[in-house]
Amino acid sequence: HKLVAVIPDDCAAEKRDAIRACPGVDVHVVQSAAISSPTHYVNVARKLAKDLNEKGKTAIFADQFDNLCNWRTHLHTAHEIRNQVGRVDAFVMGAGTGGTLAGCSKVFDEARIYLADPQGSALHSKVRHGVCYNVKQAERSVRRHRYDTIADGIGLDRVTANFREARVDDAIRVADQDALVMAHYLLRFEGLFL
Repeated sequence: HKLVAVIPDDCAAEKRDAIRACPGVDVHVVQSAAISSPTHYVNVARKLAKDLNEKGKTAIFADQFDNLCNWRTHLHTAHEIRNQVGRVDAFVMGAGTGGTLAGCSKVFDEARIYLADPQGSALHSKVRHGVCYNVKQAERSVRRHRYDTIADGIGLDRVTANFREARVDDAIRVADQDALVMAHYLLRFEGLFL
């Protein structure tokens, strides 16, 4: 079986290279665009799968953002975490698809769940104020790359079906420098390469 990965051009080069290094993977890099555009990488992947099926090939579109199997799979992630650390009092993480956050929030029912959201993402506002909005989305100021952050794979300007399943108690905005310092700390003192 062959995997076709469609990724945006603003994806981290290290992530792109790691995906390309996998045998049997064909990587399509497309220009970054809003989810409402047919050229957004999710929409390109959806159309590619549809076109292949119409040509008689068997293709699936995994739809990692809105396929609820994503968060259900992460119920296992949460159980693995619980088995290793025991009781979880607080759980803090960023969200891309929202699947890991949702799955863990369902299992860690005794824990406070916090969204750590990078600058430029609208999810912080969704959790705090009920509105998915960031000032960088303001009319006349929208830029192609609103997310001025080194964080890759987290932060969105829309609420996915998986994120809607998450129980999130609060959100915090995390600056790049703080994330970088913590990532180095966790690597050095906890052996966690995040």
